[in-house]
Amino acid sequence: MKTNKLVYFFFILCIIQIFYIFQFRSGFKYEVFKKPFDQDSGITYALSPKVVELRDILKKYDLDEFNLSEGIKEDTYMYQRSIEFNYPVRMNKESKKIFYFIDEKISGTCDLLETGKYIKLTKC
Repeated sequence: MKTNKLVYFFFILCIIQIFYIFQFRSGFKYEVFKKPFDQDSGITYALSPKVVELRDILKKYDLDEFNLSEGIKEDTYMYQRSIEFNYPVRMNKESKKIFYFIDEKISGTCDLLETGKYIKLTKC
């Protein structure tokens, strides 16, 4: 009788340990598991909020192409992710729509179209 209770105890302990590892140690997010096929499932866990905001502005203005400021191009993570994540929309060095970080100075010939929390869009 005592061995049965001991086996059940260790079985329950192992199950709890697996949930602990999934939730806190492995970076597993239950929210992603609940809705794995939603369109934007998990992007906030996988990408920087700057990249997500850039994509949202691209969608809002329905842009086909864009350009990035020198400050964004120097940030290799932001540069790479911006191009990859927004794929059908392509980066074009000749585009008049240029994204800047919020703390970057924009050229005097550019008009500010939108300012977000991290990114601003200009038309030059």
